[in-house]
Amino acid sequence: PGFLLDGYPRTADQVVELDGMLTDAGTALDAVVLLTADTDEVVRRLLNRAIEQGRADDTEDVIRRRLEVYEEQTAPLIAIYESRGLVVTVDGLGEVAEVTNRITSALNK
Repeated sequence: PGFLLDGYPRTADQVVELDGMLTDAGTALDAVVLLTADTDEVVRRLLNRAIEQGRADDTEDVIRRRLEVYEEQTAPLIAIYESRGLVVTVDGLGEVAEVTNRITSALNK
């Protein structure tokens, strides 16, 4: 039972849209997981992913611009969800299993 949204909503307008959809469905969010990570580490990981997956368009400049857009449009949503008591902050650095365990532990609290 339940669902996970990854990368949505990204804008304040999408928060309003999501709220409406959830209300219509008779459900609500239980938590919003905020994964934190050092910007340079995120860039390094995405550059490695670009190499591994042959993503020639994922250059450092493009990645850093996407992070700027995140800061401008998506980061402000944290305050909206914090005001609702939904934000669970988790360190996003480490091996997949480590981060998964942190998320699971944080959500089980």
